[in-house]
Amino acid sequence: MTSSILFFAAALITLIAAAMLWRDAKQPHDRKNTNIASTIASLMAAAIGANVWAIHLLESVTTDGINFTLATSTAVFTLIVQMVYTFGILRHGIQGLGLFLLPLTAIPLFLTPILPEAHAPNWVHTTSLLETGHLLLALISYAVLTLAAIHALMQILLDRALKKKRSFKLIQALPSLVSIERHMIAQVKMATGLIAVSIITGLLWQWTQYQHFALFSHKVLLAVFTLAVLIILLIKRHQDSWPTRIASRAVLTAYVLFILAYFGVKLINTWIN
Repeated sequence: MTSSILFFAAALITLIAAAMLWRDAKQPHDRKNTNIASTIASLMAAAIGANVWAIHLLESVTTDGINFTLATSTAVFTLIVQMVYTFGILRHGIQGLGLFLLPLTAIPLFLTPILPEAHAPNWVHTTSLLETGHLLLALISYAVLTLAAIHALMQILLDRALKKKRSFKLIQALPSLVSIERHMIAQVKMATGLIAVSIITGLLWQWTQYQHFALFSHKVLLAVFTLAVLIILLIKRHQDSWPTRIASRAVLTAYVLFILAYFGVKLINTWIN
């Protein structure tokens, strides 16, 4: 029960930070809060602290290994996303990302205590360092690709507004298309490397544990499809043969595939069974 309260508190603090960003985005330029970055960073530190405490109370680390329940996986994924975002605030200041990211990260924190079989043991039980490393790499890949997907949404929104010559306060709060694309591509490159390593470590673990490769499992196939989409995207962007809108949609496609590879299929199977 205590962990559920802490997850709820982390989600509520995150929403408060999001509300402050949205309110500041609607203000005229001369009335914007100059201390908003430090305030948001402080709130995010509090949310991160509550999330870490809640994860600790789930007692995922045991003498037999690490028990990745659905709650643990969701909470750790959200934690990584929020930590990366907070680091970005401290380094680059407010860049408009939090307008979309913070509400989205609050959702899994609210849902974590009520997800089906969220706290049931042995959702994924790791007994080796290789398997644990594989799952942690996958979660970090999710976090980085989530940031890239939100930048892709921002890019689509800003691109449409510019083409239709519509400028409203939300659009004015966003960084330039060049800045958005630079961050998105950097995150895509990082996610591509992480996903590639997570696939390799997953296959190595399969061979170590079972002496064969489960190449045609849904997780492996969807992860490989995700990697293929990201590699093609990077090649096409290097060749300048894909316009902005196609690149953004490719990132979102990769994100959906990767979500299905781990969380999506497992969650659907849990609901069905």
